[in-house]
Amino acid sequence: MEYIGEHTWAGELGRIAVITAFASALFATIAYWFSQKEPDTWKTWARSAFWIHALSIFTVVGTLFFMMANHYFEYDYVWKHTSLDLPAKFLFSAFWEGQEGSFLLWMFWHAVLGLVLMYTARNWEGPVLSVFSIVQAFLTTMIMGIYIGSYKLGFSPFILIREMPENIGLPWTQMADYLQRIPGFMDGSGLNPLLQNYWMTIHPPTLFLGFASTLVPFAFAIAALANGDFKSWIKPALPWAFFSVMILGTGILMGGAWAYEALSFGGFWAWDPVENSSLVPWITMVGGAHLILIQRNRGGFLRSAFFFNIISFLLVLYSTFLTRSGILGDSSVHSFVDLGLSGQLVVYLLFFVIAAFGLFIYRYRTIPKPKDDETFDSREFWMFVGQLVFFVSAFQIIFSTSVPVINKLIGPEGWISILEHPMAPPGDPISHYNSLQIPFALILALLIGMTQYMNYRSTKANAFARKIVWSLGFALILTILVSLVFPFGFINSLLLFASIFAIVGNLDFWLRIARGKAAFAGSSVAHMGFGMILLGALISNGQKEVISQNDAYIHKDFPSNENLLIHINDTVEMGPYQVTWTGERQEGTHRIYTMEYLSQNDQGEWIKDFTLEPFINMNERMGNNPEPATRHYWDHDLYTHINWADLRTAEEMDEGWQEIGEFSIGQNDTVIVDQYFAILDSILLDVQEGEDPGHPQMMLIGANLRILSMDGSQYKAVPILAIHQGQTEHFDATIDELGIKFHFEKVDTESNKMVMKFSKRDDEPPFILVKAIIFPQINILWIGSILMAIGTLIAIIQRIRKQKAS
Repeated sequence: MEYIGEHTWAGELGRIAVITAFASALFATIAYWFSQKEPDTWKTWARSAFWIHALSIFTVVGTLFFMMANHYFEYDYVWKHTSLDLPAKFLFSAFWEGQEGSFLLWMFWHAVLGLVLMYTARNWEGPVLSVFSIVQAFLTTMIMGIYIGSYKLGFSPFILIREMPENIGLPWTQMADYLQRIPGFMDGSGLNPLLQNYWMTIHPPTLFLGFASTLVPFAFAIAALANGDFKSWIKPALPWAFFSVMILGTGILMGGAWAYEALSFGGFWAWDPVENSSLVPWITMVGGAHLILIQRNRGGFLRSAFFFNIISFLLVLYSTFLTRSGILGDSSVHSFVDLGLSGQLVVYLLFFVIAAFGLFIYRYRTIPKPKDDETFDSREFWMFVGQLVFFVSAFQIIFSTSVPVINKLIGPEGWISILEHPMAPPGDPISHYNSLQIPFALILALLIGMTQYMNYRSTKANAFARKIVWSLGFALILTILVSLVFPFGFINSLLLFASIFAIVGNLDFWLRIARGKAAFAGSSVAHMGFGMILLGALISNGQKEVISQNDAYIHKDFPSNENLLIHINDTVEMGPYQVTWTGERQEGTHRIYTMEYLSQNDQGEWIKDFTLEPFINMNERMGNNPEPATRHYWDHDLYTHINWADLRTAEEMDEGWQEIGEFSIGQNDTVIVDQYFAILDSILLDVQEGEDPGHPQMMLIGANLRILSMDGSQYKAVPILAIHQGQTEHFDATIDELGIKFHFEKVDTESNKMVMKFSKRDDEPPFILVKAIIFPQINILWIGSILMAIGTLIAIIQRIRKQKAS
């Protein structure tokens, strides 16, 4: 059958490009490996194969993007992630919303980095690009979507919606013009409302470039182990390691900024399992980069440098398994559903874990050890201690995050039943992780402030004390002053001092000891940024103030001290403000709520200060999502979001009824409904015979309800359910004296009970529940994020210049 309106050429082009990408990656792996011994014969072939692979990946990306931009809804991926009403600025977000698109984004960055290394890695090109190519071959299988016997390898973004297993054999797939005949099909399904944010156009590509960048030092480390050249890889890998730290860290912080603007949990970090799985590789990559730096400057930690740079990439693979296998489906809102790739992901992860650590263990004894032990008073000793703290911090995070995996492996119903009871994930993730991670942050901040003043090999105590005493004293004074404004408990006060010391110590070292030399600018600025991130997080989260205080109990889901009820056009007190909800409006999928904030002038008069418009992104398929509005000041943010609102349409509101709840009731049952007792005295049945004997024309089922009020008054209500030729019709029963209504929804055949809906006359003016939070000094965190990225970039440029000079 020839289907009308399908653009099958696009899918065929995409599939051919995927197969070409896979085949060329495999050939490049082999050719690059042989090129180490016979460069004249193999190097040209290897480069050509990798270029073909890269161009094939670019073709796949371009083809899929073209299909999405032109609304080829006959393709499942396009239909699931875009729609006709999706603004063009969110097309990029839609591209990498699904697993296939995010795999492509990852492969795209690997291809770009591989091409850069092709012309910069010099003597390391062969083994490094061989590692890149085999990684790309594995990744390409994730989007192949071909069958090997009965096993499906990967999931293709170019599969037609009529080819999906759940649709094969359905009647509409036999219609040549099904694209035009299915109502609403050509509108598309749409993009998740959470992703319709400008941060989601730049956060994922930055984050995935960070993931991809961890492959570079990993590839150098594997190449060095394979060739037995244990030291010369340090120099070319060093700038790449810090590049990975910078890009991956920036991507994670962008995700925090997105969460702060788009999510309504009230903050920039919630210790979500998917957030954790991206943070942990960054932590170990920071350790790996610093160990390479120590090795280049002093030597002595070569084995640790190999380990940290290997494990960082492997943790990226583990993160991929966690987020894409569906194993975190019950514990994270960010994880993907399982597309049937979990088996492939396990093979992918195990292949590189076994190969990398097998090679590392095989070469371990031959990796040179330091001739002398590091002394207690050397910079490299304390830098190494810092990297160990990073590692323990990362281990704690990944262990707690991996509870679902542990249960799957060794739980009572796991593959190997060792545990009698399944491990429970943290009940309160924020307090769990904070309580364990604050000591690590405290130690790291102290080390960051201290180690700059120390020398490699050995540091004289008197000289060290003279250098550091000024920054210690100034940090202590600042800590006392800040504590007078923002009181903290003991452990947080220590972290406050350590964070300030990290900032002051590095600034003092750079300006006073290093005399502002550019050679020291990168590390000092990056470390100051890290200290500011800790300081900003500590103050903004530890001292945040919920100003939407309300003493009245509202509902179990809305704590009375954090949510304020505001009626339309009413003015209520909210912290230092008076707030009026002036109305709401609908713009596209956004239900926008206008809130005017009033403040007092010098004469004590309340005048309009500013307007905030939080909104609820309406989406029937994926659920409605409230998005906050924030007023930014230099010293604090005022963050406001809607926790509850009446989302009925205007027509539903005009009916004057508000649905309260649903209940099931059987004959002679008594059910408490709001402030009434409902008793089902009997079931009424009326069958009207049709022309065909034995086949009723209509069946009427009535629920004879007796309603008792709290004062003992009795009322009758008989809601009716009519069934006519397979169609249902409902006749509601209203008790005008009480202003209540009963709706007979259906008969539950399993429990043999009647399902009723209960509504009350809506005489109350519209209201919303609002939560507002003041985050003090949160700009310190964002400024610190920028400084850490800038400092790391300066350090990368300095390393590259030194390499060129040498």
